[in-house]
Amino acid sequence: MKDLTKIVSRNLSMLRKARGITQGQLAERFSYSDKSISKWETGEGLPDLETLSELASFYGVTIDFLITEHPEDVLAKQGEKDPKDIRRNKWIISVLGVVFIWTVAVVVYCGLLVGDVQGWQNWMVFVWAVPASFLMAILFSHRWGKRAWTLAFSICAVWTIASALYLELGFDIQPQGWNMWFIWFTPIPAIFGLVLLYRAQLDKMD
Repeated sequence: MKDLTKIVSRNLSMLRKARGITQGQLAERFSYSDKSISKWETGEGLPDLETLSELASFYGVTIDFLITEHPEDVLAKQGEKDPKDIRRNKWIISVLGVVFIWTVAVVVYCGLLVGDVQGWQNWMVFVWAVPASFLMAILFSHRWGKRAWTLAFSICAVWTIASALYLELGFDIQPQGWNMWFIWFTPIPAIFGLVLLYRAQLDKMD
């Protein structure tokens, strides 16, 4: 069995060179030191799983691709891919994910109208689609390695879930539901925890 560290280091080195960027530029892109990039490419160490996922996303490959041995021409061809095209494709995929959420919301709303469902505000489907959209955005921003965006989307998701829950209870449990104003305070601990987690991840970087 071949040394996994050597395979990953070779793949990372050749992909970077094919992309035409220096170790310093790559280090700046991922908020790491030049020394860390050098260690990964010389086989003195391996990036953690999260960083490996971010690198795979940056080069437009999978983690499995990075840990598998490939011919030089395959690595060169993959590394030469235009980063702008990769970013554009990521945006398109992300937007399609959010569009899917709203398409489902429209279908459900129309179904409720046709079925003449009583006892529930049908338009609440669109209210719940808002936090669902942020959750979808979290999924993709994490997949693309955008830590700051993931934090921002997570905070928005927490607040919109609380807002949707408050409206839901307000309409469903009248008049007591509208008195549950404390729901607006429930996101605060979650947001505090998300910020601490984000800072902890930054502190882990070299």
